[in-house]
Amino acid sequence: SKATVSVLNWTFCTSLLTHTMSAAIHKIRKSHRANATKQELTVAQVLYDMCQKSNNLKAALSGFSINSAKDISVSDNKQACVVFYPLRFIRKVKKVQKNITQTLEKKLGKTVLFVAQRKVQGKSMAPGVTVQRSRTMKAVHEAVLEDIVYPAEVCARRVRQLTDGSKHLKVYLDAKDKDRSQSRLDTFVAAYSKLTGRGVKFGFMSDA
Repeated sequence: SKATVSVLNWTFCTSLLTHTMSAAIHKIRKSHRANATKQELTVAQVLYDMCQKSNNLKAALSGFSINSAKDISVSDNKQACVVFYPLRFIRKVKKVQKNITQTLEKKLGKTVLFVAQRKVQGKSMAPGVTVQRSRTMKAVHEAVLEDIVYPAEVCARRVRQLTDGSKHLKVYLDAKDKDRSQSRLDTFVAAYSKLTGRGVKFGFMSDA
């Protein structure tokens, strides 16, 4: 009967949706899946769907999963999403980041940034033990900055010591990226401040 067919179709669609969502959850790191937010589930679903439609993307993001997706406040009426992912995937992500960022921004309705998860290693008190340069606070902050502005390129950094003892960072991006990055500068500032606790201003190399 028509009723039976409708029930079967509904059951099939529900089963298919459940299977798809179950597969997409693997785009979130295993230890965080149970507590994943709605936004993180959306990001995972978009990444999964994109991989299903593109063999090249599927190959590029094989084994890839996000750590988290956090909102940051850019202004009173503007937010951005920062997607954190394991550092070991950074080369793969950079190759496809423009494509997946555009798709996620359309879905979420906000600016999306990808930042590789890094950890600052404190200075060791043990004699003869040195901290790897890549894990010093300076190196981590520089790497976070490069992730935030990508695919724009950082051409120069200038630090000024102010009279009150504080330091002011001015970052110059490549002028060729101005058209694409100009409208995102406020997001870059908010993200860098949120992730490092430090202020920054941006300009372009032609303004240097």
